[in-house]
Amino acid sequence: MLKYKVIPRKNMLTDVVLFYGQIKPDAAVKLDELVENISQECTVTRHDVKAVLSALQEQMYKAIRSGRPVYLGDLGSFRPTISTQGVEDKEDFKSNNIRCINVRFRPSPEFRYQISKKNPFVNFQNVSPKPEEDPEDGE
Repeated sequence: MLKYKVIPRKNMLTDVVLFYGQIKPDAAVKLDELVENISQECTVTRHDVKAVLSALQEQMYKAIRSGRPVYLGDLGSFRPTISTQGVEDKEDFKSNNIRCINVRFRPSPEFRYQISKKNPFVNFQNVSPKPEEDPEDGE
């Protein structure tokens, strides 16, 4: 179940306040929980699952550092991108103009379906606090 809250946001140009939904994050799923869940759903031991996930992590680091995208089947792909400072002449661009390296995740069509509103297993719950009722309204 995806929990969301409704929050006001003001448009700085028009001063109009509109209300938007925002995901209310739940507790993160950490590696040990993933390992335990995977080992319970198959015949692989907990230690084997952790070893494979650790090796996957190391291989992804190596590939991304080499500028290579990583495709993980129906999960999607990860690819390196850079944020740079612009220069007027092409010849003036040096590696010092690179501000940072980022990783972009692109979900596969299957992943996108799994988290889409078209999937009947995706449900929403509003967890916004209810406004206090005015005691005079009840009379």
